[in-house]
Amino acid sequence: MSRPRICVVVTSSDVGEAVETIRILEPQAPDKFEIRLDHMASIGDIEQIRKSTELPLIATNRSRDQGGHWKGSERERLAPLIEAAAVGFDYIDLELSTASIRETGDTVKDESAKLIVSYHDFERSLSVSELDEVMRKEIKLGAEICKIVGTARTMRDSLDYLDFLDSNRERAIVSFGMGEAGMLSRILSPLFGGAFTYASSETGRESAPGQLTLATMREIYGLLGV
Repeated sequence: MSRPRICVVVTSSDVGEAVETIRILEPQAPDKFEIRLDHMASIGDIEQIRKSTELPLIATNRSRDQGGHWKGSERERLAPLIEAAAVGFDYIDLELSTASIRETGDTVKDESAKLIVSYHDFERSLSVSELDEVMRKEIKLGAEICKIVGTARTMRDSLDYLDFLDSNRERAIVSFGMGEAGMLSRILSPLFGGAFTYASSETGRESAPGQLTLATMREIYGLLGV
Protein backbone atom coordinates (compact mmCIF):
# COMPACT_ATOMS: atom_id res chain seq x y z
CA MET A 1 0.00 0.00 0.00
CA SER A 2 1.38 3.39 -1.01
CA ARG A 3 1.74 6.17 1.53
CA PRO A 4 -1.43 8.28 1.88
CA ARG A 5 -0.99 11.59 0.09
CA ILE A 6 -1.73 14.77 2.04
CA CYS A 7 -2.28 18.26 0.65
CA VAL A 8 -1.69 21.01 3.20
CA VAL A 9 -3.99 24.02 2.88
CA VAL A 10 -2.12 27.31 3.24
CA THR A 11 -4.47 30.06 4.46
CA SER A 12 -1.90 32.84 4.75
CA SER A 13 -2.76 36.54 4.63
CA ASP A 14 -0.10 37.38 2.03
CA VAL A 15 2.54 35.86 -0.24
CA GLY A 16 5.38 36.31 2.25
CA GLU A 17 3.52 34.45 4.96
CA ALA A 18 2.63 31.67 2.53
CA VAL A 19 6.29 31.23 1.58
CA GLU A 20 7.26 31.07 5.26
CA THR A 21 4.52 28.52 6.00
CA ILE A 22 5.77 26.31 3.19
CA ARG A 23 9.34 26.59 4.48
CA ILE A 24 8.27 25.52 7.98
CA LEU A 25 6.09 22.62 6.83
CA GLU A 26 8.24 21.04 4.13
CA PRO A 27 10.29 19.03 6.70
CA GLN A 28 7.02 17.34 7.75
CA ALA A 29 6.82 15.80 4.26
CA PRO A 30 3.51 17.01 2.82
CA ASP A 31 2.80 15.83 -0.70
CA LYS A 32 1.48 19.12 -2.06
CA PHE A 33 0.21 22.53 -0.97
CA GLU A 34 -3.07 24.25 -1.73
CA ILE A 35 -2.68 28.03 -1.71
CA ARG A 36 -5.97 29.67 -0.73
CA LEU A 37 -5.72 32.99 -2.51
CA ASP A 38 -9.08 34.09 -1.10
CA HIS A 39 -7.52 34.29 2.37
CA MET A 40 -5.01 36.91 1.22
CA ALA A 41 -5.79 40.56 1.98
CA SER A 42 -4.12 41.45 -1.31
CA ILE A 43 -2.81 38.91 -3.82
CA GLY A 44 0.79 39.84 -4.58
CA ASP A 45 3.52 38.19 -6.62
CA ILE A 46 2.41 34.57 -6.47
CA GLU A 47 5.38 33.52 -8.58
CA GLN A 48 7.38 33.84 -5.34
CA ILE A 49 5.29 30.99 -3.93
CA ARG A 50 6.08 28.86 -6.96
CA LYS A 51 9.79 29.58 -6.58
CA SER A 52 9.73 28.66 -2.89
CA THR A 53 9.11 24.92 -3.33
CA GLU A 54 9.42 22.08 -5.79
CA LEU A 55 6.34 20.37 -4.38
CA PRO A 56 3.13 20.45 -6.44
CA LEU A 57 0.96 23.52 -5.86
CA ILE A 58 -2.80 23.97 -6.14
CA ALA A 59 -4.21 27.47 -6.60
CA THR A 60 -7.69 28.03 -5.20
CA ASN A 61 -9.67 31.27 -4.96
CA ARG A 62 -12.90 30.25 -3.28
CA SER A 63 -15.96 32.50 -3.48
CA ARG A 64 -18.02 33.19 -0.37
CA ASP A 65 -20.97 31.09 -1.54
CA GLN A 66 -18.55 28.16 -1.83
CA GLY A 67 -17.18 28.57 1.69
CA GLY A 68 -14.37 30.98 0.77
CA HIS A 69 -13.52 34.61 1.47
CA TRP A 70 -13.39 36.19 -1.99
CA LYS A 71 -15.48 39.37 -2.16
CA GLY A 72 -14.61 40.75 -5.60
CA SER A 73 -16.14 40.13 -9.00
CA GLU A 74 -16.04 36.77 -10.74
CA ARG A 75 -13.65 38.09 -13.38
CA GLU A 76 -11.31 39.38 -10.66
CA ARG A 77 -11.55 36.03 -8.86
CA LEU A 78 -10.49 34.00 -11.88
CA ALA A 79 -7.64 36.27 -13.00
CA PRO A 80 -5.13 35.20 -10.30
CA LEU A 81 -5.94 31.54 -10.95
CA ILE A 82 -5.00 31.98 -14.60
CA GLU A 83 -1.87 33.81 -13.47
CA ALA A 84 -1.02 30.94 -11.12
CA ALA A 85 -1.19 28.52 -14.03
CA ALA A 86 1.05 30.81 -16.08
CA VAL A 87 3.77 30.94 -13.40
CA GLY A 88 3.87 27.18 -12.96
CA PHE A 89 1.29 26.08 -10.40
CA ASP A 90 0.52 22.43 -11.05
CA TYR A 91 -3.23 22.46 -10.40
CA ILE A 92 -6.02 25.01 -10.59
CA ASP A 93 -9.21 24.40 -8.59
CA LEU A 94 -12.41 25.64 -10.25
CA GLU A 95 -15.83 25.15 -8.67
CA LEU A 96 -18.38 23.16 -10.63
CA SER A 97 -20.66 26.20 -10.39
CA THR A 98 -18.17 28.50 -12.17
CA ALA A 99 -20.06 30.04 -15.09
CA SER A 100 -17.03 30.20 -17.40
CA ILE A 101 -15.57 26.86 -16.30
CA ARG A 102 -15.03 25.50 -19.82
CA GLU A 103 -13.25 28.60 -21.08
CA THR A 104 -11.21 29.09 -17.90
CA GLY A 105 -10.42 25.38 -17.70
CA ASP A 106 -9.09 25.39 -21.26
CA THR A 107 -6.99 28.47 -20.48
CA VAL A 108 -5.26 26.94 -17.46
CA LYS A 109 -4.71 23.68 -19.35
CA ASP A 110 -3.03 25.66 -22.13
CA GLU A 111 -0.56 26.78 -19.44
CA SER A 112 0.08 23.10 -18.61
CA ALA A 113 -1.79 23.17 -15.30
CA LYS A 114 -4.18 20.35 -14.42
CA LEU A 115 -7.81 21.13 -13.69
CA ILE A 116 -9.49 20.21 -10.43
CA VAL A 117 -13.25 20.65 -10.61
CA SER A 118 -14.69 20.90 -7.11
CA TYR A 119 -18.12 20.60 -5.53
CA HIS A 120 -18.96 21.35 -1.89
CA ASP A 121 -22.19 20.90 0.03
CA PHE A 122 -22.03 22.59 3.44
CA GLU A 123 -25.51 21.51 4.48
CA ARG A 124 -25.76 17.77 3.95
CA SER A 125 -24.05 14.58 2.95
CA LEU A 126 -24.29 13.03 -0.51
CA SER A 127 -25.40 9.51 -1.33
CA VAL A 128 -23.21 7.26 -3.45
CA SER A 129 -25.50 7.81 -6.45
CA GLU A 130 -25.30 11.60 -5.97
CA LEU A 131 -21.52 11.44 -5.70
CA ASP A 132 -21.42 9.47 -8.93
CA GLU A 133 -23.68 12.02 -10.66
CA VAL A 134 -21.49 14.96 -9.61
CA MET A 135 -18.35 13.10 -10.69
CA ARG A 136 -19.75 12.56 -14.17
CA LYS A 137 -20.63 16.26 -14.49
CA GLU A 138 -17.10 17.22 -13.47
CA ILE A 139 -15.50 14.81 -15.91
CA LYS A 140 -17.70 16.15 -18.69
CA LEU A 141 -16.38 19.64 -17.92
CA GLY A 142 -12.78 18.49 -18.28
CA ALA A 143 -11.81 17.64 -14.71
CA GLU A 144 -8.52 15.83 -14.38
CA ILE A 145 -9.18 15.52 -10.65
CA CYS A 146 -12.74 15.45 -9.31
CA LYS A 147 -13.26 16.90 -5.84
CA ILE A 148 -16.64 16.12 -4.25
CA VAL A 149 -17.16 17.03 -0.61
CA GLY A 150 -20.31 17.03 1.50
CA THR A 151 -21.06 17.49 5.19
CA ALA A 152 -21.27 14.28 7.19
CA ARG A 153 -23.94 14.22 9.89
CA THR A 154 -23.37 10.67 11.11
CA MET A 155 -20.51 8.17 11.07
CA ARG A 156 -22.50 6.21 8.50
CA ASP A 157 -22.21 9.12 6.06
CA SER A 158 -18.43 8.68 6.03
CA LEU A 159 -18.86 5.14 4.72
CA ASP A 160 -20.66 6.40 1.61
CA TYR A 161 -17.62 8.46 0.56
CA LEU A 162 -15.29 5.52 1.12
CA ASP A 163 -17.58 3.18 -0.81
CA PHE A 164 -17.73 5.70 -3.68
CA LEU A 165 -13.94 5.99 -3.81
CA ASP A 166 -13.45 2.23 -3.62
CA SER A 167 -15.76 1.79 -6.60
CA ASN A 168 -13.88 4.36 -8.70
CA ARG A 169 -10.23 3.60 -8.00
CA GLU A 170 -9.35 4.05 -11.67
CA ARG A 171 -10.26 7.74 -11.49
CA ALA A 172 -8.49 10.65 -9.75
CA ILE A 173 -10.98 11.69 -7.08
CA VAL A 174 -10.87 13.55 -3.78
CA SER A 175 -13.99 12.89 -1.72
CA PHE A 176 -14.93 12.88 1.96
CA GLY A 177 -17.35 14.39 4.44
CA MET A 178 -16.67 17.61 6.29
CA GLY A 179 -17.40 18.02 9.99
CA GLU A 180 -16.57 15.92 13.04
CA ALA A 181 -18.66 13.00 11.78
CA GLY A 182 -16.68 13.04 8.55
CA MET A 183 -13.20 12.75 10.07
CA LEU A 184 -13.14 9.02 9.37
CA SER A 185 -13.61 9.66 5.65
CA ARG A 186 -10.99 12.45 5.67
CA ILE A 187 -8.43 10.12 7.18
CA LEU A 188 -9.23 6.93 5.31
CA SER A 189 -10.12 8.35 1.88
CA PRO A 190 -6.59 7.92 0.42
CA LEU A 191 -6.60 4.30 1.60
CA PHE A 192 -9.80 3.65 -0.37
CA GLY A 193 -8.50 5.08 -3.64
CA GLY A 194 -8.70 8.84 -3.09
CA ALA A 195 -6.05 10.86 -4.92
CA PHE A 196 -5.19 12.71 -1.70
CA THR A 197 -6.74 14.25 1.39
CA TYR A 198 -6.41 17.69 2.95
CA ALA A 199 -4.84 18.90 6.19
CA SER A 200 -4.42 22.28 7.85
CA SER A 201 -1.02 23.85 8.44
CA GLU A 202 -1.70 24.24 12.17
CA THR A 203 -4.51 24.33 14.69
CA GLY A 204 -6.66 27.39 14.10
CA ARG A 205 -5.82 27.53 10.39
CA GLU A 206 -8.49 25.08 9.24
CA SER A 207 -10.11 25.92 5.91
CA ALA A 208 -13.08 23.59 6.45
CA PRO A 209 -14.92 21.93 9.37
CA GLY A 210 -13.25 18.78 10.68
CA GLN A 211 -9.88 19.43 9.07
CA LEU A 212 -6.94 17.98 11.01
CA THR A 213 -3.37 19.25 11.02
CA LEU A 214 -0.65 17.69 8.90
CA ALA A 215 1.15 16.56 12.08
CA THR A 216 -1.98 14.84 13.40
CA MET A 217 -2.67 13.14 10.08
CA ARG A 218 0.87 11.80 9.87
CA GLU A 219 0.61 10.55 13.46
CA ILE A 220 -2.63 8.72 12.72
CA TYR A 221 -1.23 7.12 9.56
CA GLY A 222 1.82 6.07 11.57
CA LEU A 223 -0.43 4.30 14.09
CA LEU A 224 -2.23 2.61 11.20
CA GLY A 225 1.11 1.50 9.79
CA VAL A 226 0.73 3.31 6.47
